[in-house]
Amino acid sequence: STYSEPGRSLSLSAVSPTQARALLVYVGPAFDPRERDLQRQKAALRERFAGMGWQAREVLQALDDAPDLFVDSIATVHVPSYAHGRVVLLGDAAYGGTLGGQGTSLAIVGAYVLANELARADTPEQAFARYEQQLRPYASGCQKGATRVGGFFAPRTALGLACRNIMYRFLTSRLMANTFERLVRSTASDFSLPAYAQAA
Repeated sequence: STYSEPGRSLSLSAVSPTQARALLVYVGPAFDPRERDLQRQKAALRERFAGMGWQAREVLQALDDAPDLFVDSIATVHVPSYAHGRVVLLGDAAYGGTLGGQGTSLAIVGAYVLANELARADTPEQAFARYEQQLRPYASGCQKGATRVGGFFAPRTALGLACRNIMYRFLTSRLMANTFERLVRSTASDFSLPAYAQAA
């Protein structure tokens, strides 16, 4: 379940019969270096979500007992090249996109392509170039989706929030459900794994 107010959003999902996971998203500046301290992060979250409705108060009260708090900025990684000399980037280091960037699946696909290109190349540099040539178009497309996710989770204005809700209701309606599912599936599978001779 998700509850949103302009500029901030709270999602709750059950992970067991007795536990839930909370996702808090807000519009604002990134945490400054001092807020990387765990207690400062908790204080900053309490400040930024103070007065929010729904279950926000209970979630903020549970921060002290949360064993796995993770705080990050919604961001994407853009590098001019995945490799420099004999060093190559893979996964989030090369083409990561927080929330909605398909990080895990992209990393697995990237590792598969890179490993096979290394196995068939005469030099690492050749393998790196072919790896990037094959993966960059798909990874860049996934990153574009990630750049819009912050605005989807936490629209800045009441009008933006209303428009998001209307659009989402329409896309998940019975009329559009199959079309929406096809769009999501095509985005996730819009890459054909190369067939490598040595792949078992």
